[in-house]
Amino acid sequence: MEPVDFKKPEKTKEEIRIDANLDRIKHKLIVISGKGGVGKSTVAVNVAYGLASQGYKVGILDVDIHGPSIAKMLGIEGEKLQMKAKGEFPEPINVTDNLYALTIATLVDNPDDPIIWRGPIKITVIKQFMQDIQWPQLDYLIVDSPPGTG
Repeated sequence: MEPVDFKKPEKTKEEIRIDANLDRIKHKLIVISGKGGVGKSTVAVNVAYGLASQGYKVGILDVDIHGPSIAKMLGIEGEKLQMKAKGEFPEPINVTDNLYALTIATLVDNPDDPIIWRGPIKITVIKQFMQDIQWPQLDYLIVDSPPGTG
């Protein structure tokens, strides 16, 4: 009987791009919970503001597709991402000198309307954010996640 080879599978191009984009950010924190409405977004915003007030460069990424509330909490509700040249992703919104934000709410016409994206579409959008958004040089990236396995 031959031994089984348990090598890690080769990374996809998408995974390589995500790694390269996120490797530029020193610390990454994700706020998760199995249930909605328990304060994930509030925790994410408070941690982000706390770190930014201490002089750290902080990004906050809202991928809570079911209830994106970060824009309202940060006072950027109604702002839209400025699209760049074709094929280039926009830069996050500059909230304060040290705080940058990207939220699903900045991509839709009415953030109060429910977003009905299921499995593969949601994962694709989140991966796209992780690999293509060009954050400025950050010390921290705080990710506000959807509830449960969302």
